[in-house]
Amino acid sequence: MKRISMVLKGGVISLAFLFMFACSGQNGRDVTKALDEENMGHDASNQADIIFDTLSYDFGTIIEGEMVVCYFDYENQGKGELVITSVEAGCGCTSPDWNREPLKPGEKDQLKIVFNASGRSGSQLKSVTVVSNALTPRLSLTIKANVTNNK
Repeated sequence: MKRISMVLKGGVISLAFLFMFACSGQNGRDVTKALDEENMGHDASNQADIIFDTLSYDFGTIIEGEMVVCYFDYENQGKGELVITSVEAGCGCTSPDWNREPLKPGEKDQLKIVFNASGRSGSQLKSVTVVSNALTPRLSLTIKANVTNNK
């Protein structure tokens, strides 16, 4: 029991030191920017910048069991190549599909989202997170639908 207490005290002290040093000197934005530049291997002025035409799509009223599709148009408005590394759906009823090839500055593309309304009813709000090497590395897109059982 005494050994467990000493280990716990050591862990708490270590965390306290880590917190003190992590928070000294710079604000979070400066630290994040420095880490982003270091992780990208180049300065931010040559970085990709993903811009979507819209961040949300409303299917309106759909019937339970339908599979509906929408597209989110985006452009690389940065100076480096854009690579979308993953698109994470918040629910199994939402399936994303995207181009995995690098997108050159000025080029446009589309992200496809399929929503499966099987087993759903009422108001639905689903989130899809786009992860890339852009200036804003994580963006959230949303889809909405009102699912009815009326045929």
